[in-house]
Amino acid sequence: MTINKLSLSVILCLVSCASFAEDTTSPTSNIANNFHHEAEIGFLDTSESSDGLASGKYSYYFQGVDQTDVPLELAPYLSQSSVVSARYATTEHQDLYVLKGEYIFDSRFFIGGAYSLITTERDWFDYYDEDQDTYEINAGYYFNPYTKLTLSYSTYEQTSSTSGTVPYTSLTTGNTESNLDHNGFSAKYEHYLPFEVTSGLMLTAIASYAKTEEEFNGNSIYPIDNVNNDYIFATSYVNSDQKIKETQLAINADWYVTNAWAVGIGYEFVNHDYEGSYNRLIQPVNDSQGDYEHYNESYSNNYNDSDSFNYFKIGTSYFWNFSKYISARALIEQAYVDSDSNTSFGVAINARF
Repeated sequence: MTINKLSLSVILCLVSCASFAEDTTSPTSNIANNFHHEAEIGFLDTSESSDGLASGKYSYYFQGVDQTDVPLELAPYLSQSSVVSARYATTEHQDLYVLKGEYIFDSRFFIGGAYSLITTERDWFDYYDEDQDTYEINAGYYFNPYTKLTLSYSTYEQTSSTSGTVPYTSLTTGNTESNLDHNGFSAKYEHYLPFEVTSGLMLTAIASYAKTEEEFNGNSIYPIDNVNNDYIFATSYVNSDQKIKETQLAINADWYVTNAWAVGIGYEFVNHDYEGSYNRLIQPVNDSQGDYEHYNESYSNNYNDSDSFNYFKIGTSYFWNFSKYISARALIEQAYVDSDSNTSFGVAINARF
């Protein structure tokens, strides 16, 4: 897929369709004004990924959602309805499963939680897969019909292992084990400003902190020379401990020109602090064919480092309601991370009933 050409054509289409947005989202249109069920299937592609992401999602809103004369994208947020949802997404190497829910009390306080599972399979070795189970709890308060504050805590532990085959032989080796422990905290503030001429402006600010601890142990055998068609092998032993502290600050602004069409900008700052140790030992396995003692190597290092990056994005989206219950959605986003850039394009079919 040629993303840049496709993105340009879709942007032109979205702009040309924007003049019809008021007709398709007015109270007199054929839109279903209130719904309890929402189902969506979609596809997301980026200029940095060749396989893309396909996903499906279903949500049930207990109090129902009124989408009369509000931005269609924000109708669930503005409804302040308790909800449960499930999602599945897949790429060439990963699958994502998500279950989440939020219960809102009459006092406008709310509690919620989520569970997600990511499974990964790759062919770097003969065997490689890993599962990541993430648990999240959150709580917060709706100050008014337009403003929401959410505090969250998330955690996951991940254990992965690999095994491979020595090149040119049938020897099984390349064993690694990795253990990872992650804990994160975040605060999210959302506020919608309705306008008289256009629909309104959605502002979102996020501050988060996370700490990740990782232990890695591995060994691998690889050929270092070939003498009389007899390969000489060396073994590499590696173990490391690392702690990563991540701080994130983000702000986004989405201007809803109409109830169907929006343009948005965003900025995010991310900082990583690294602390840990790295040890590596290399030893010949068999040196009967020659002297390979010079392949002996021992390396040890303690480090303390940090890095940061700035993330900017600009995008546009359109929510086209073409029947009472069915809509089409399109999103285009251009992101800049320091000197790099990435273009994303997403399409989806949405059903509300």
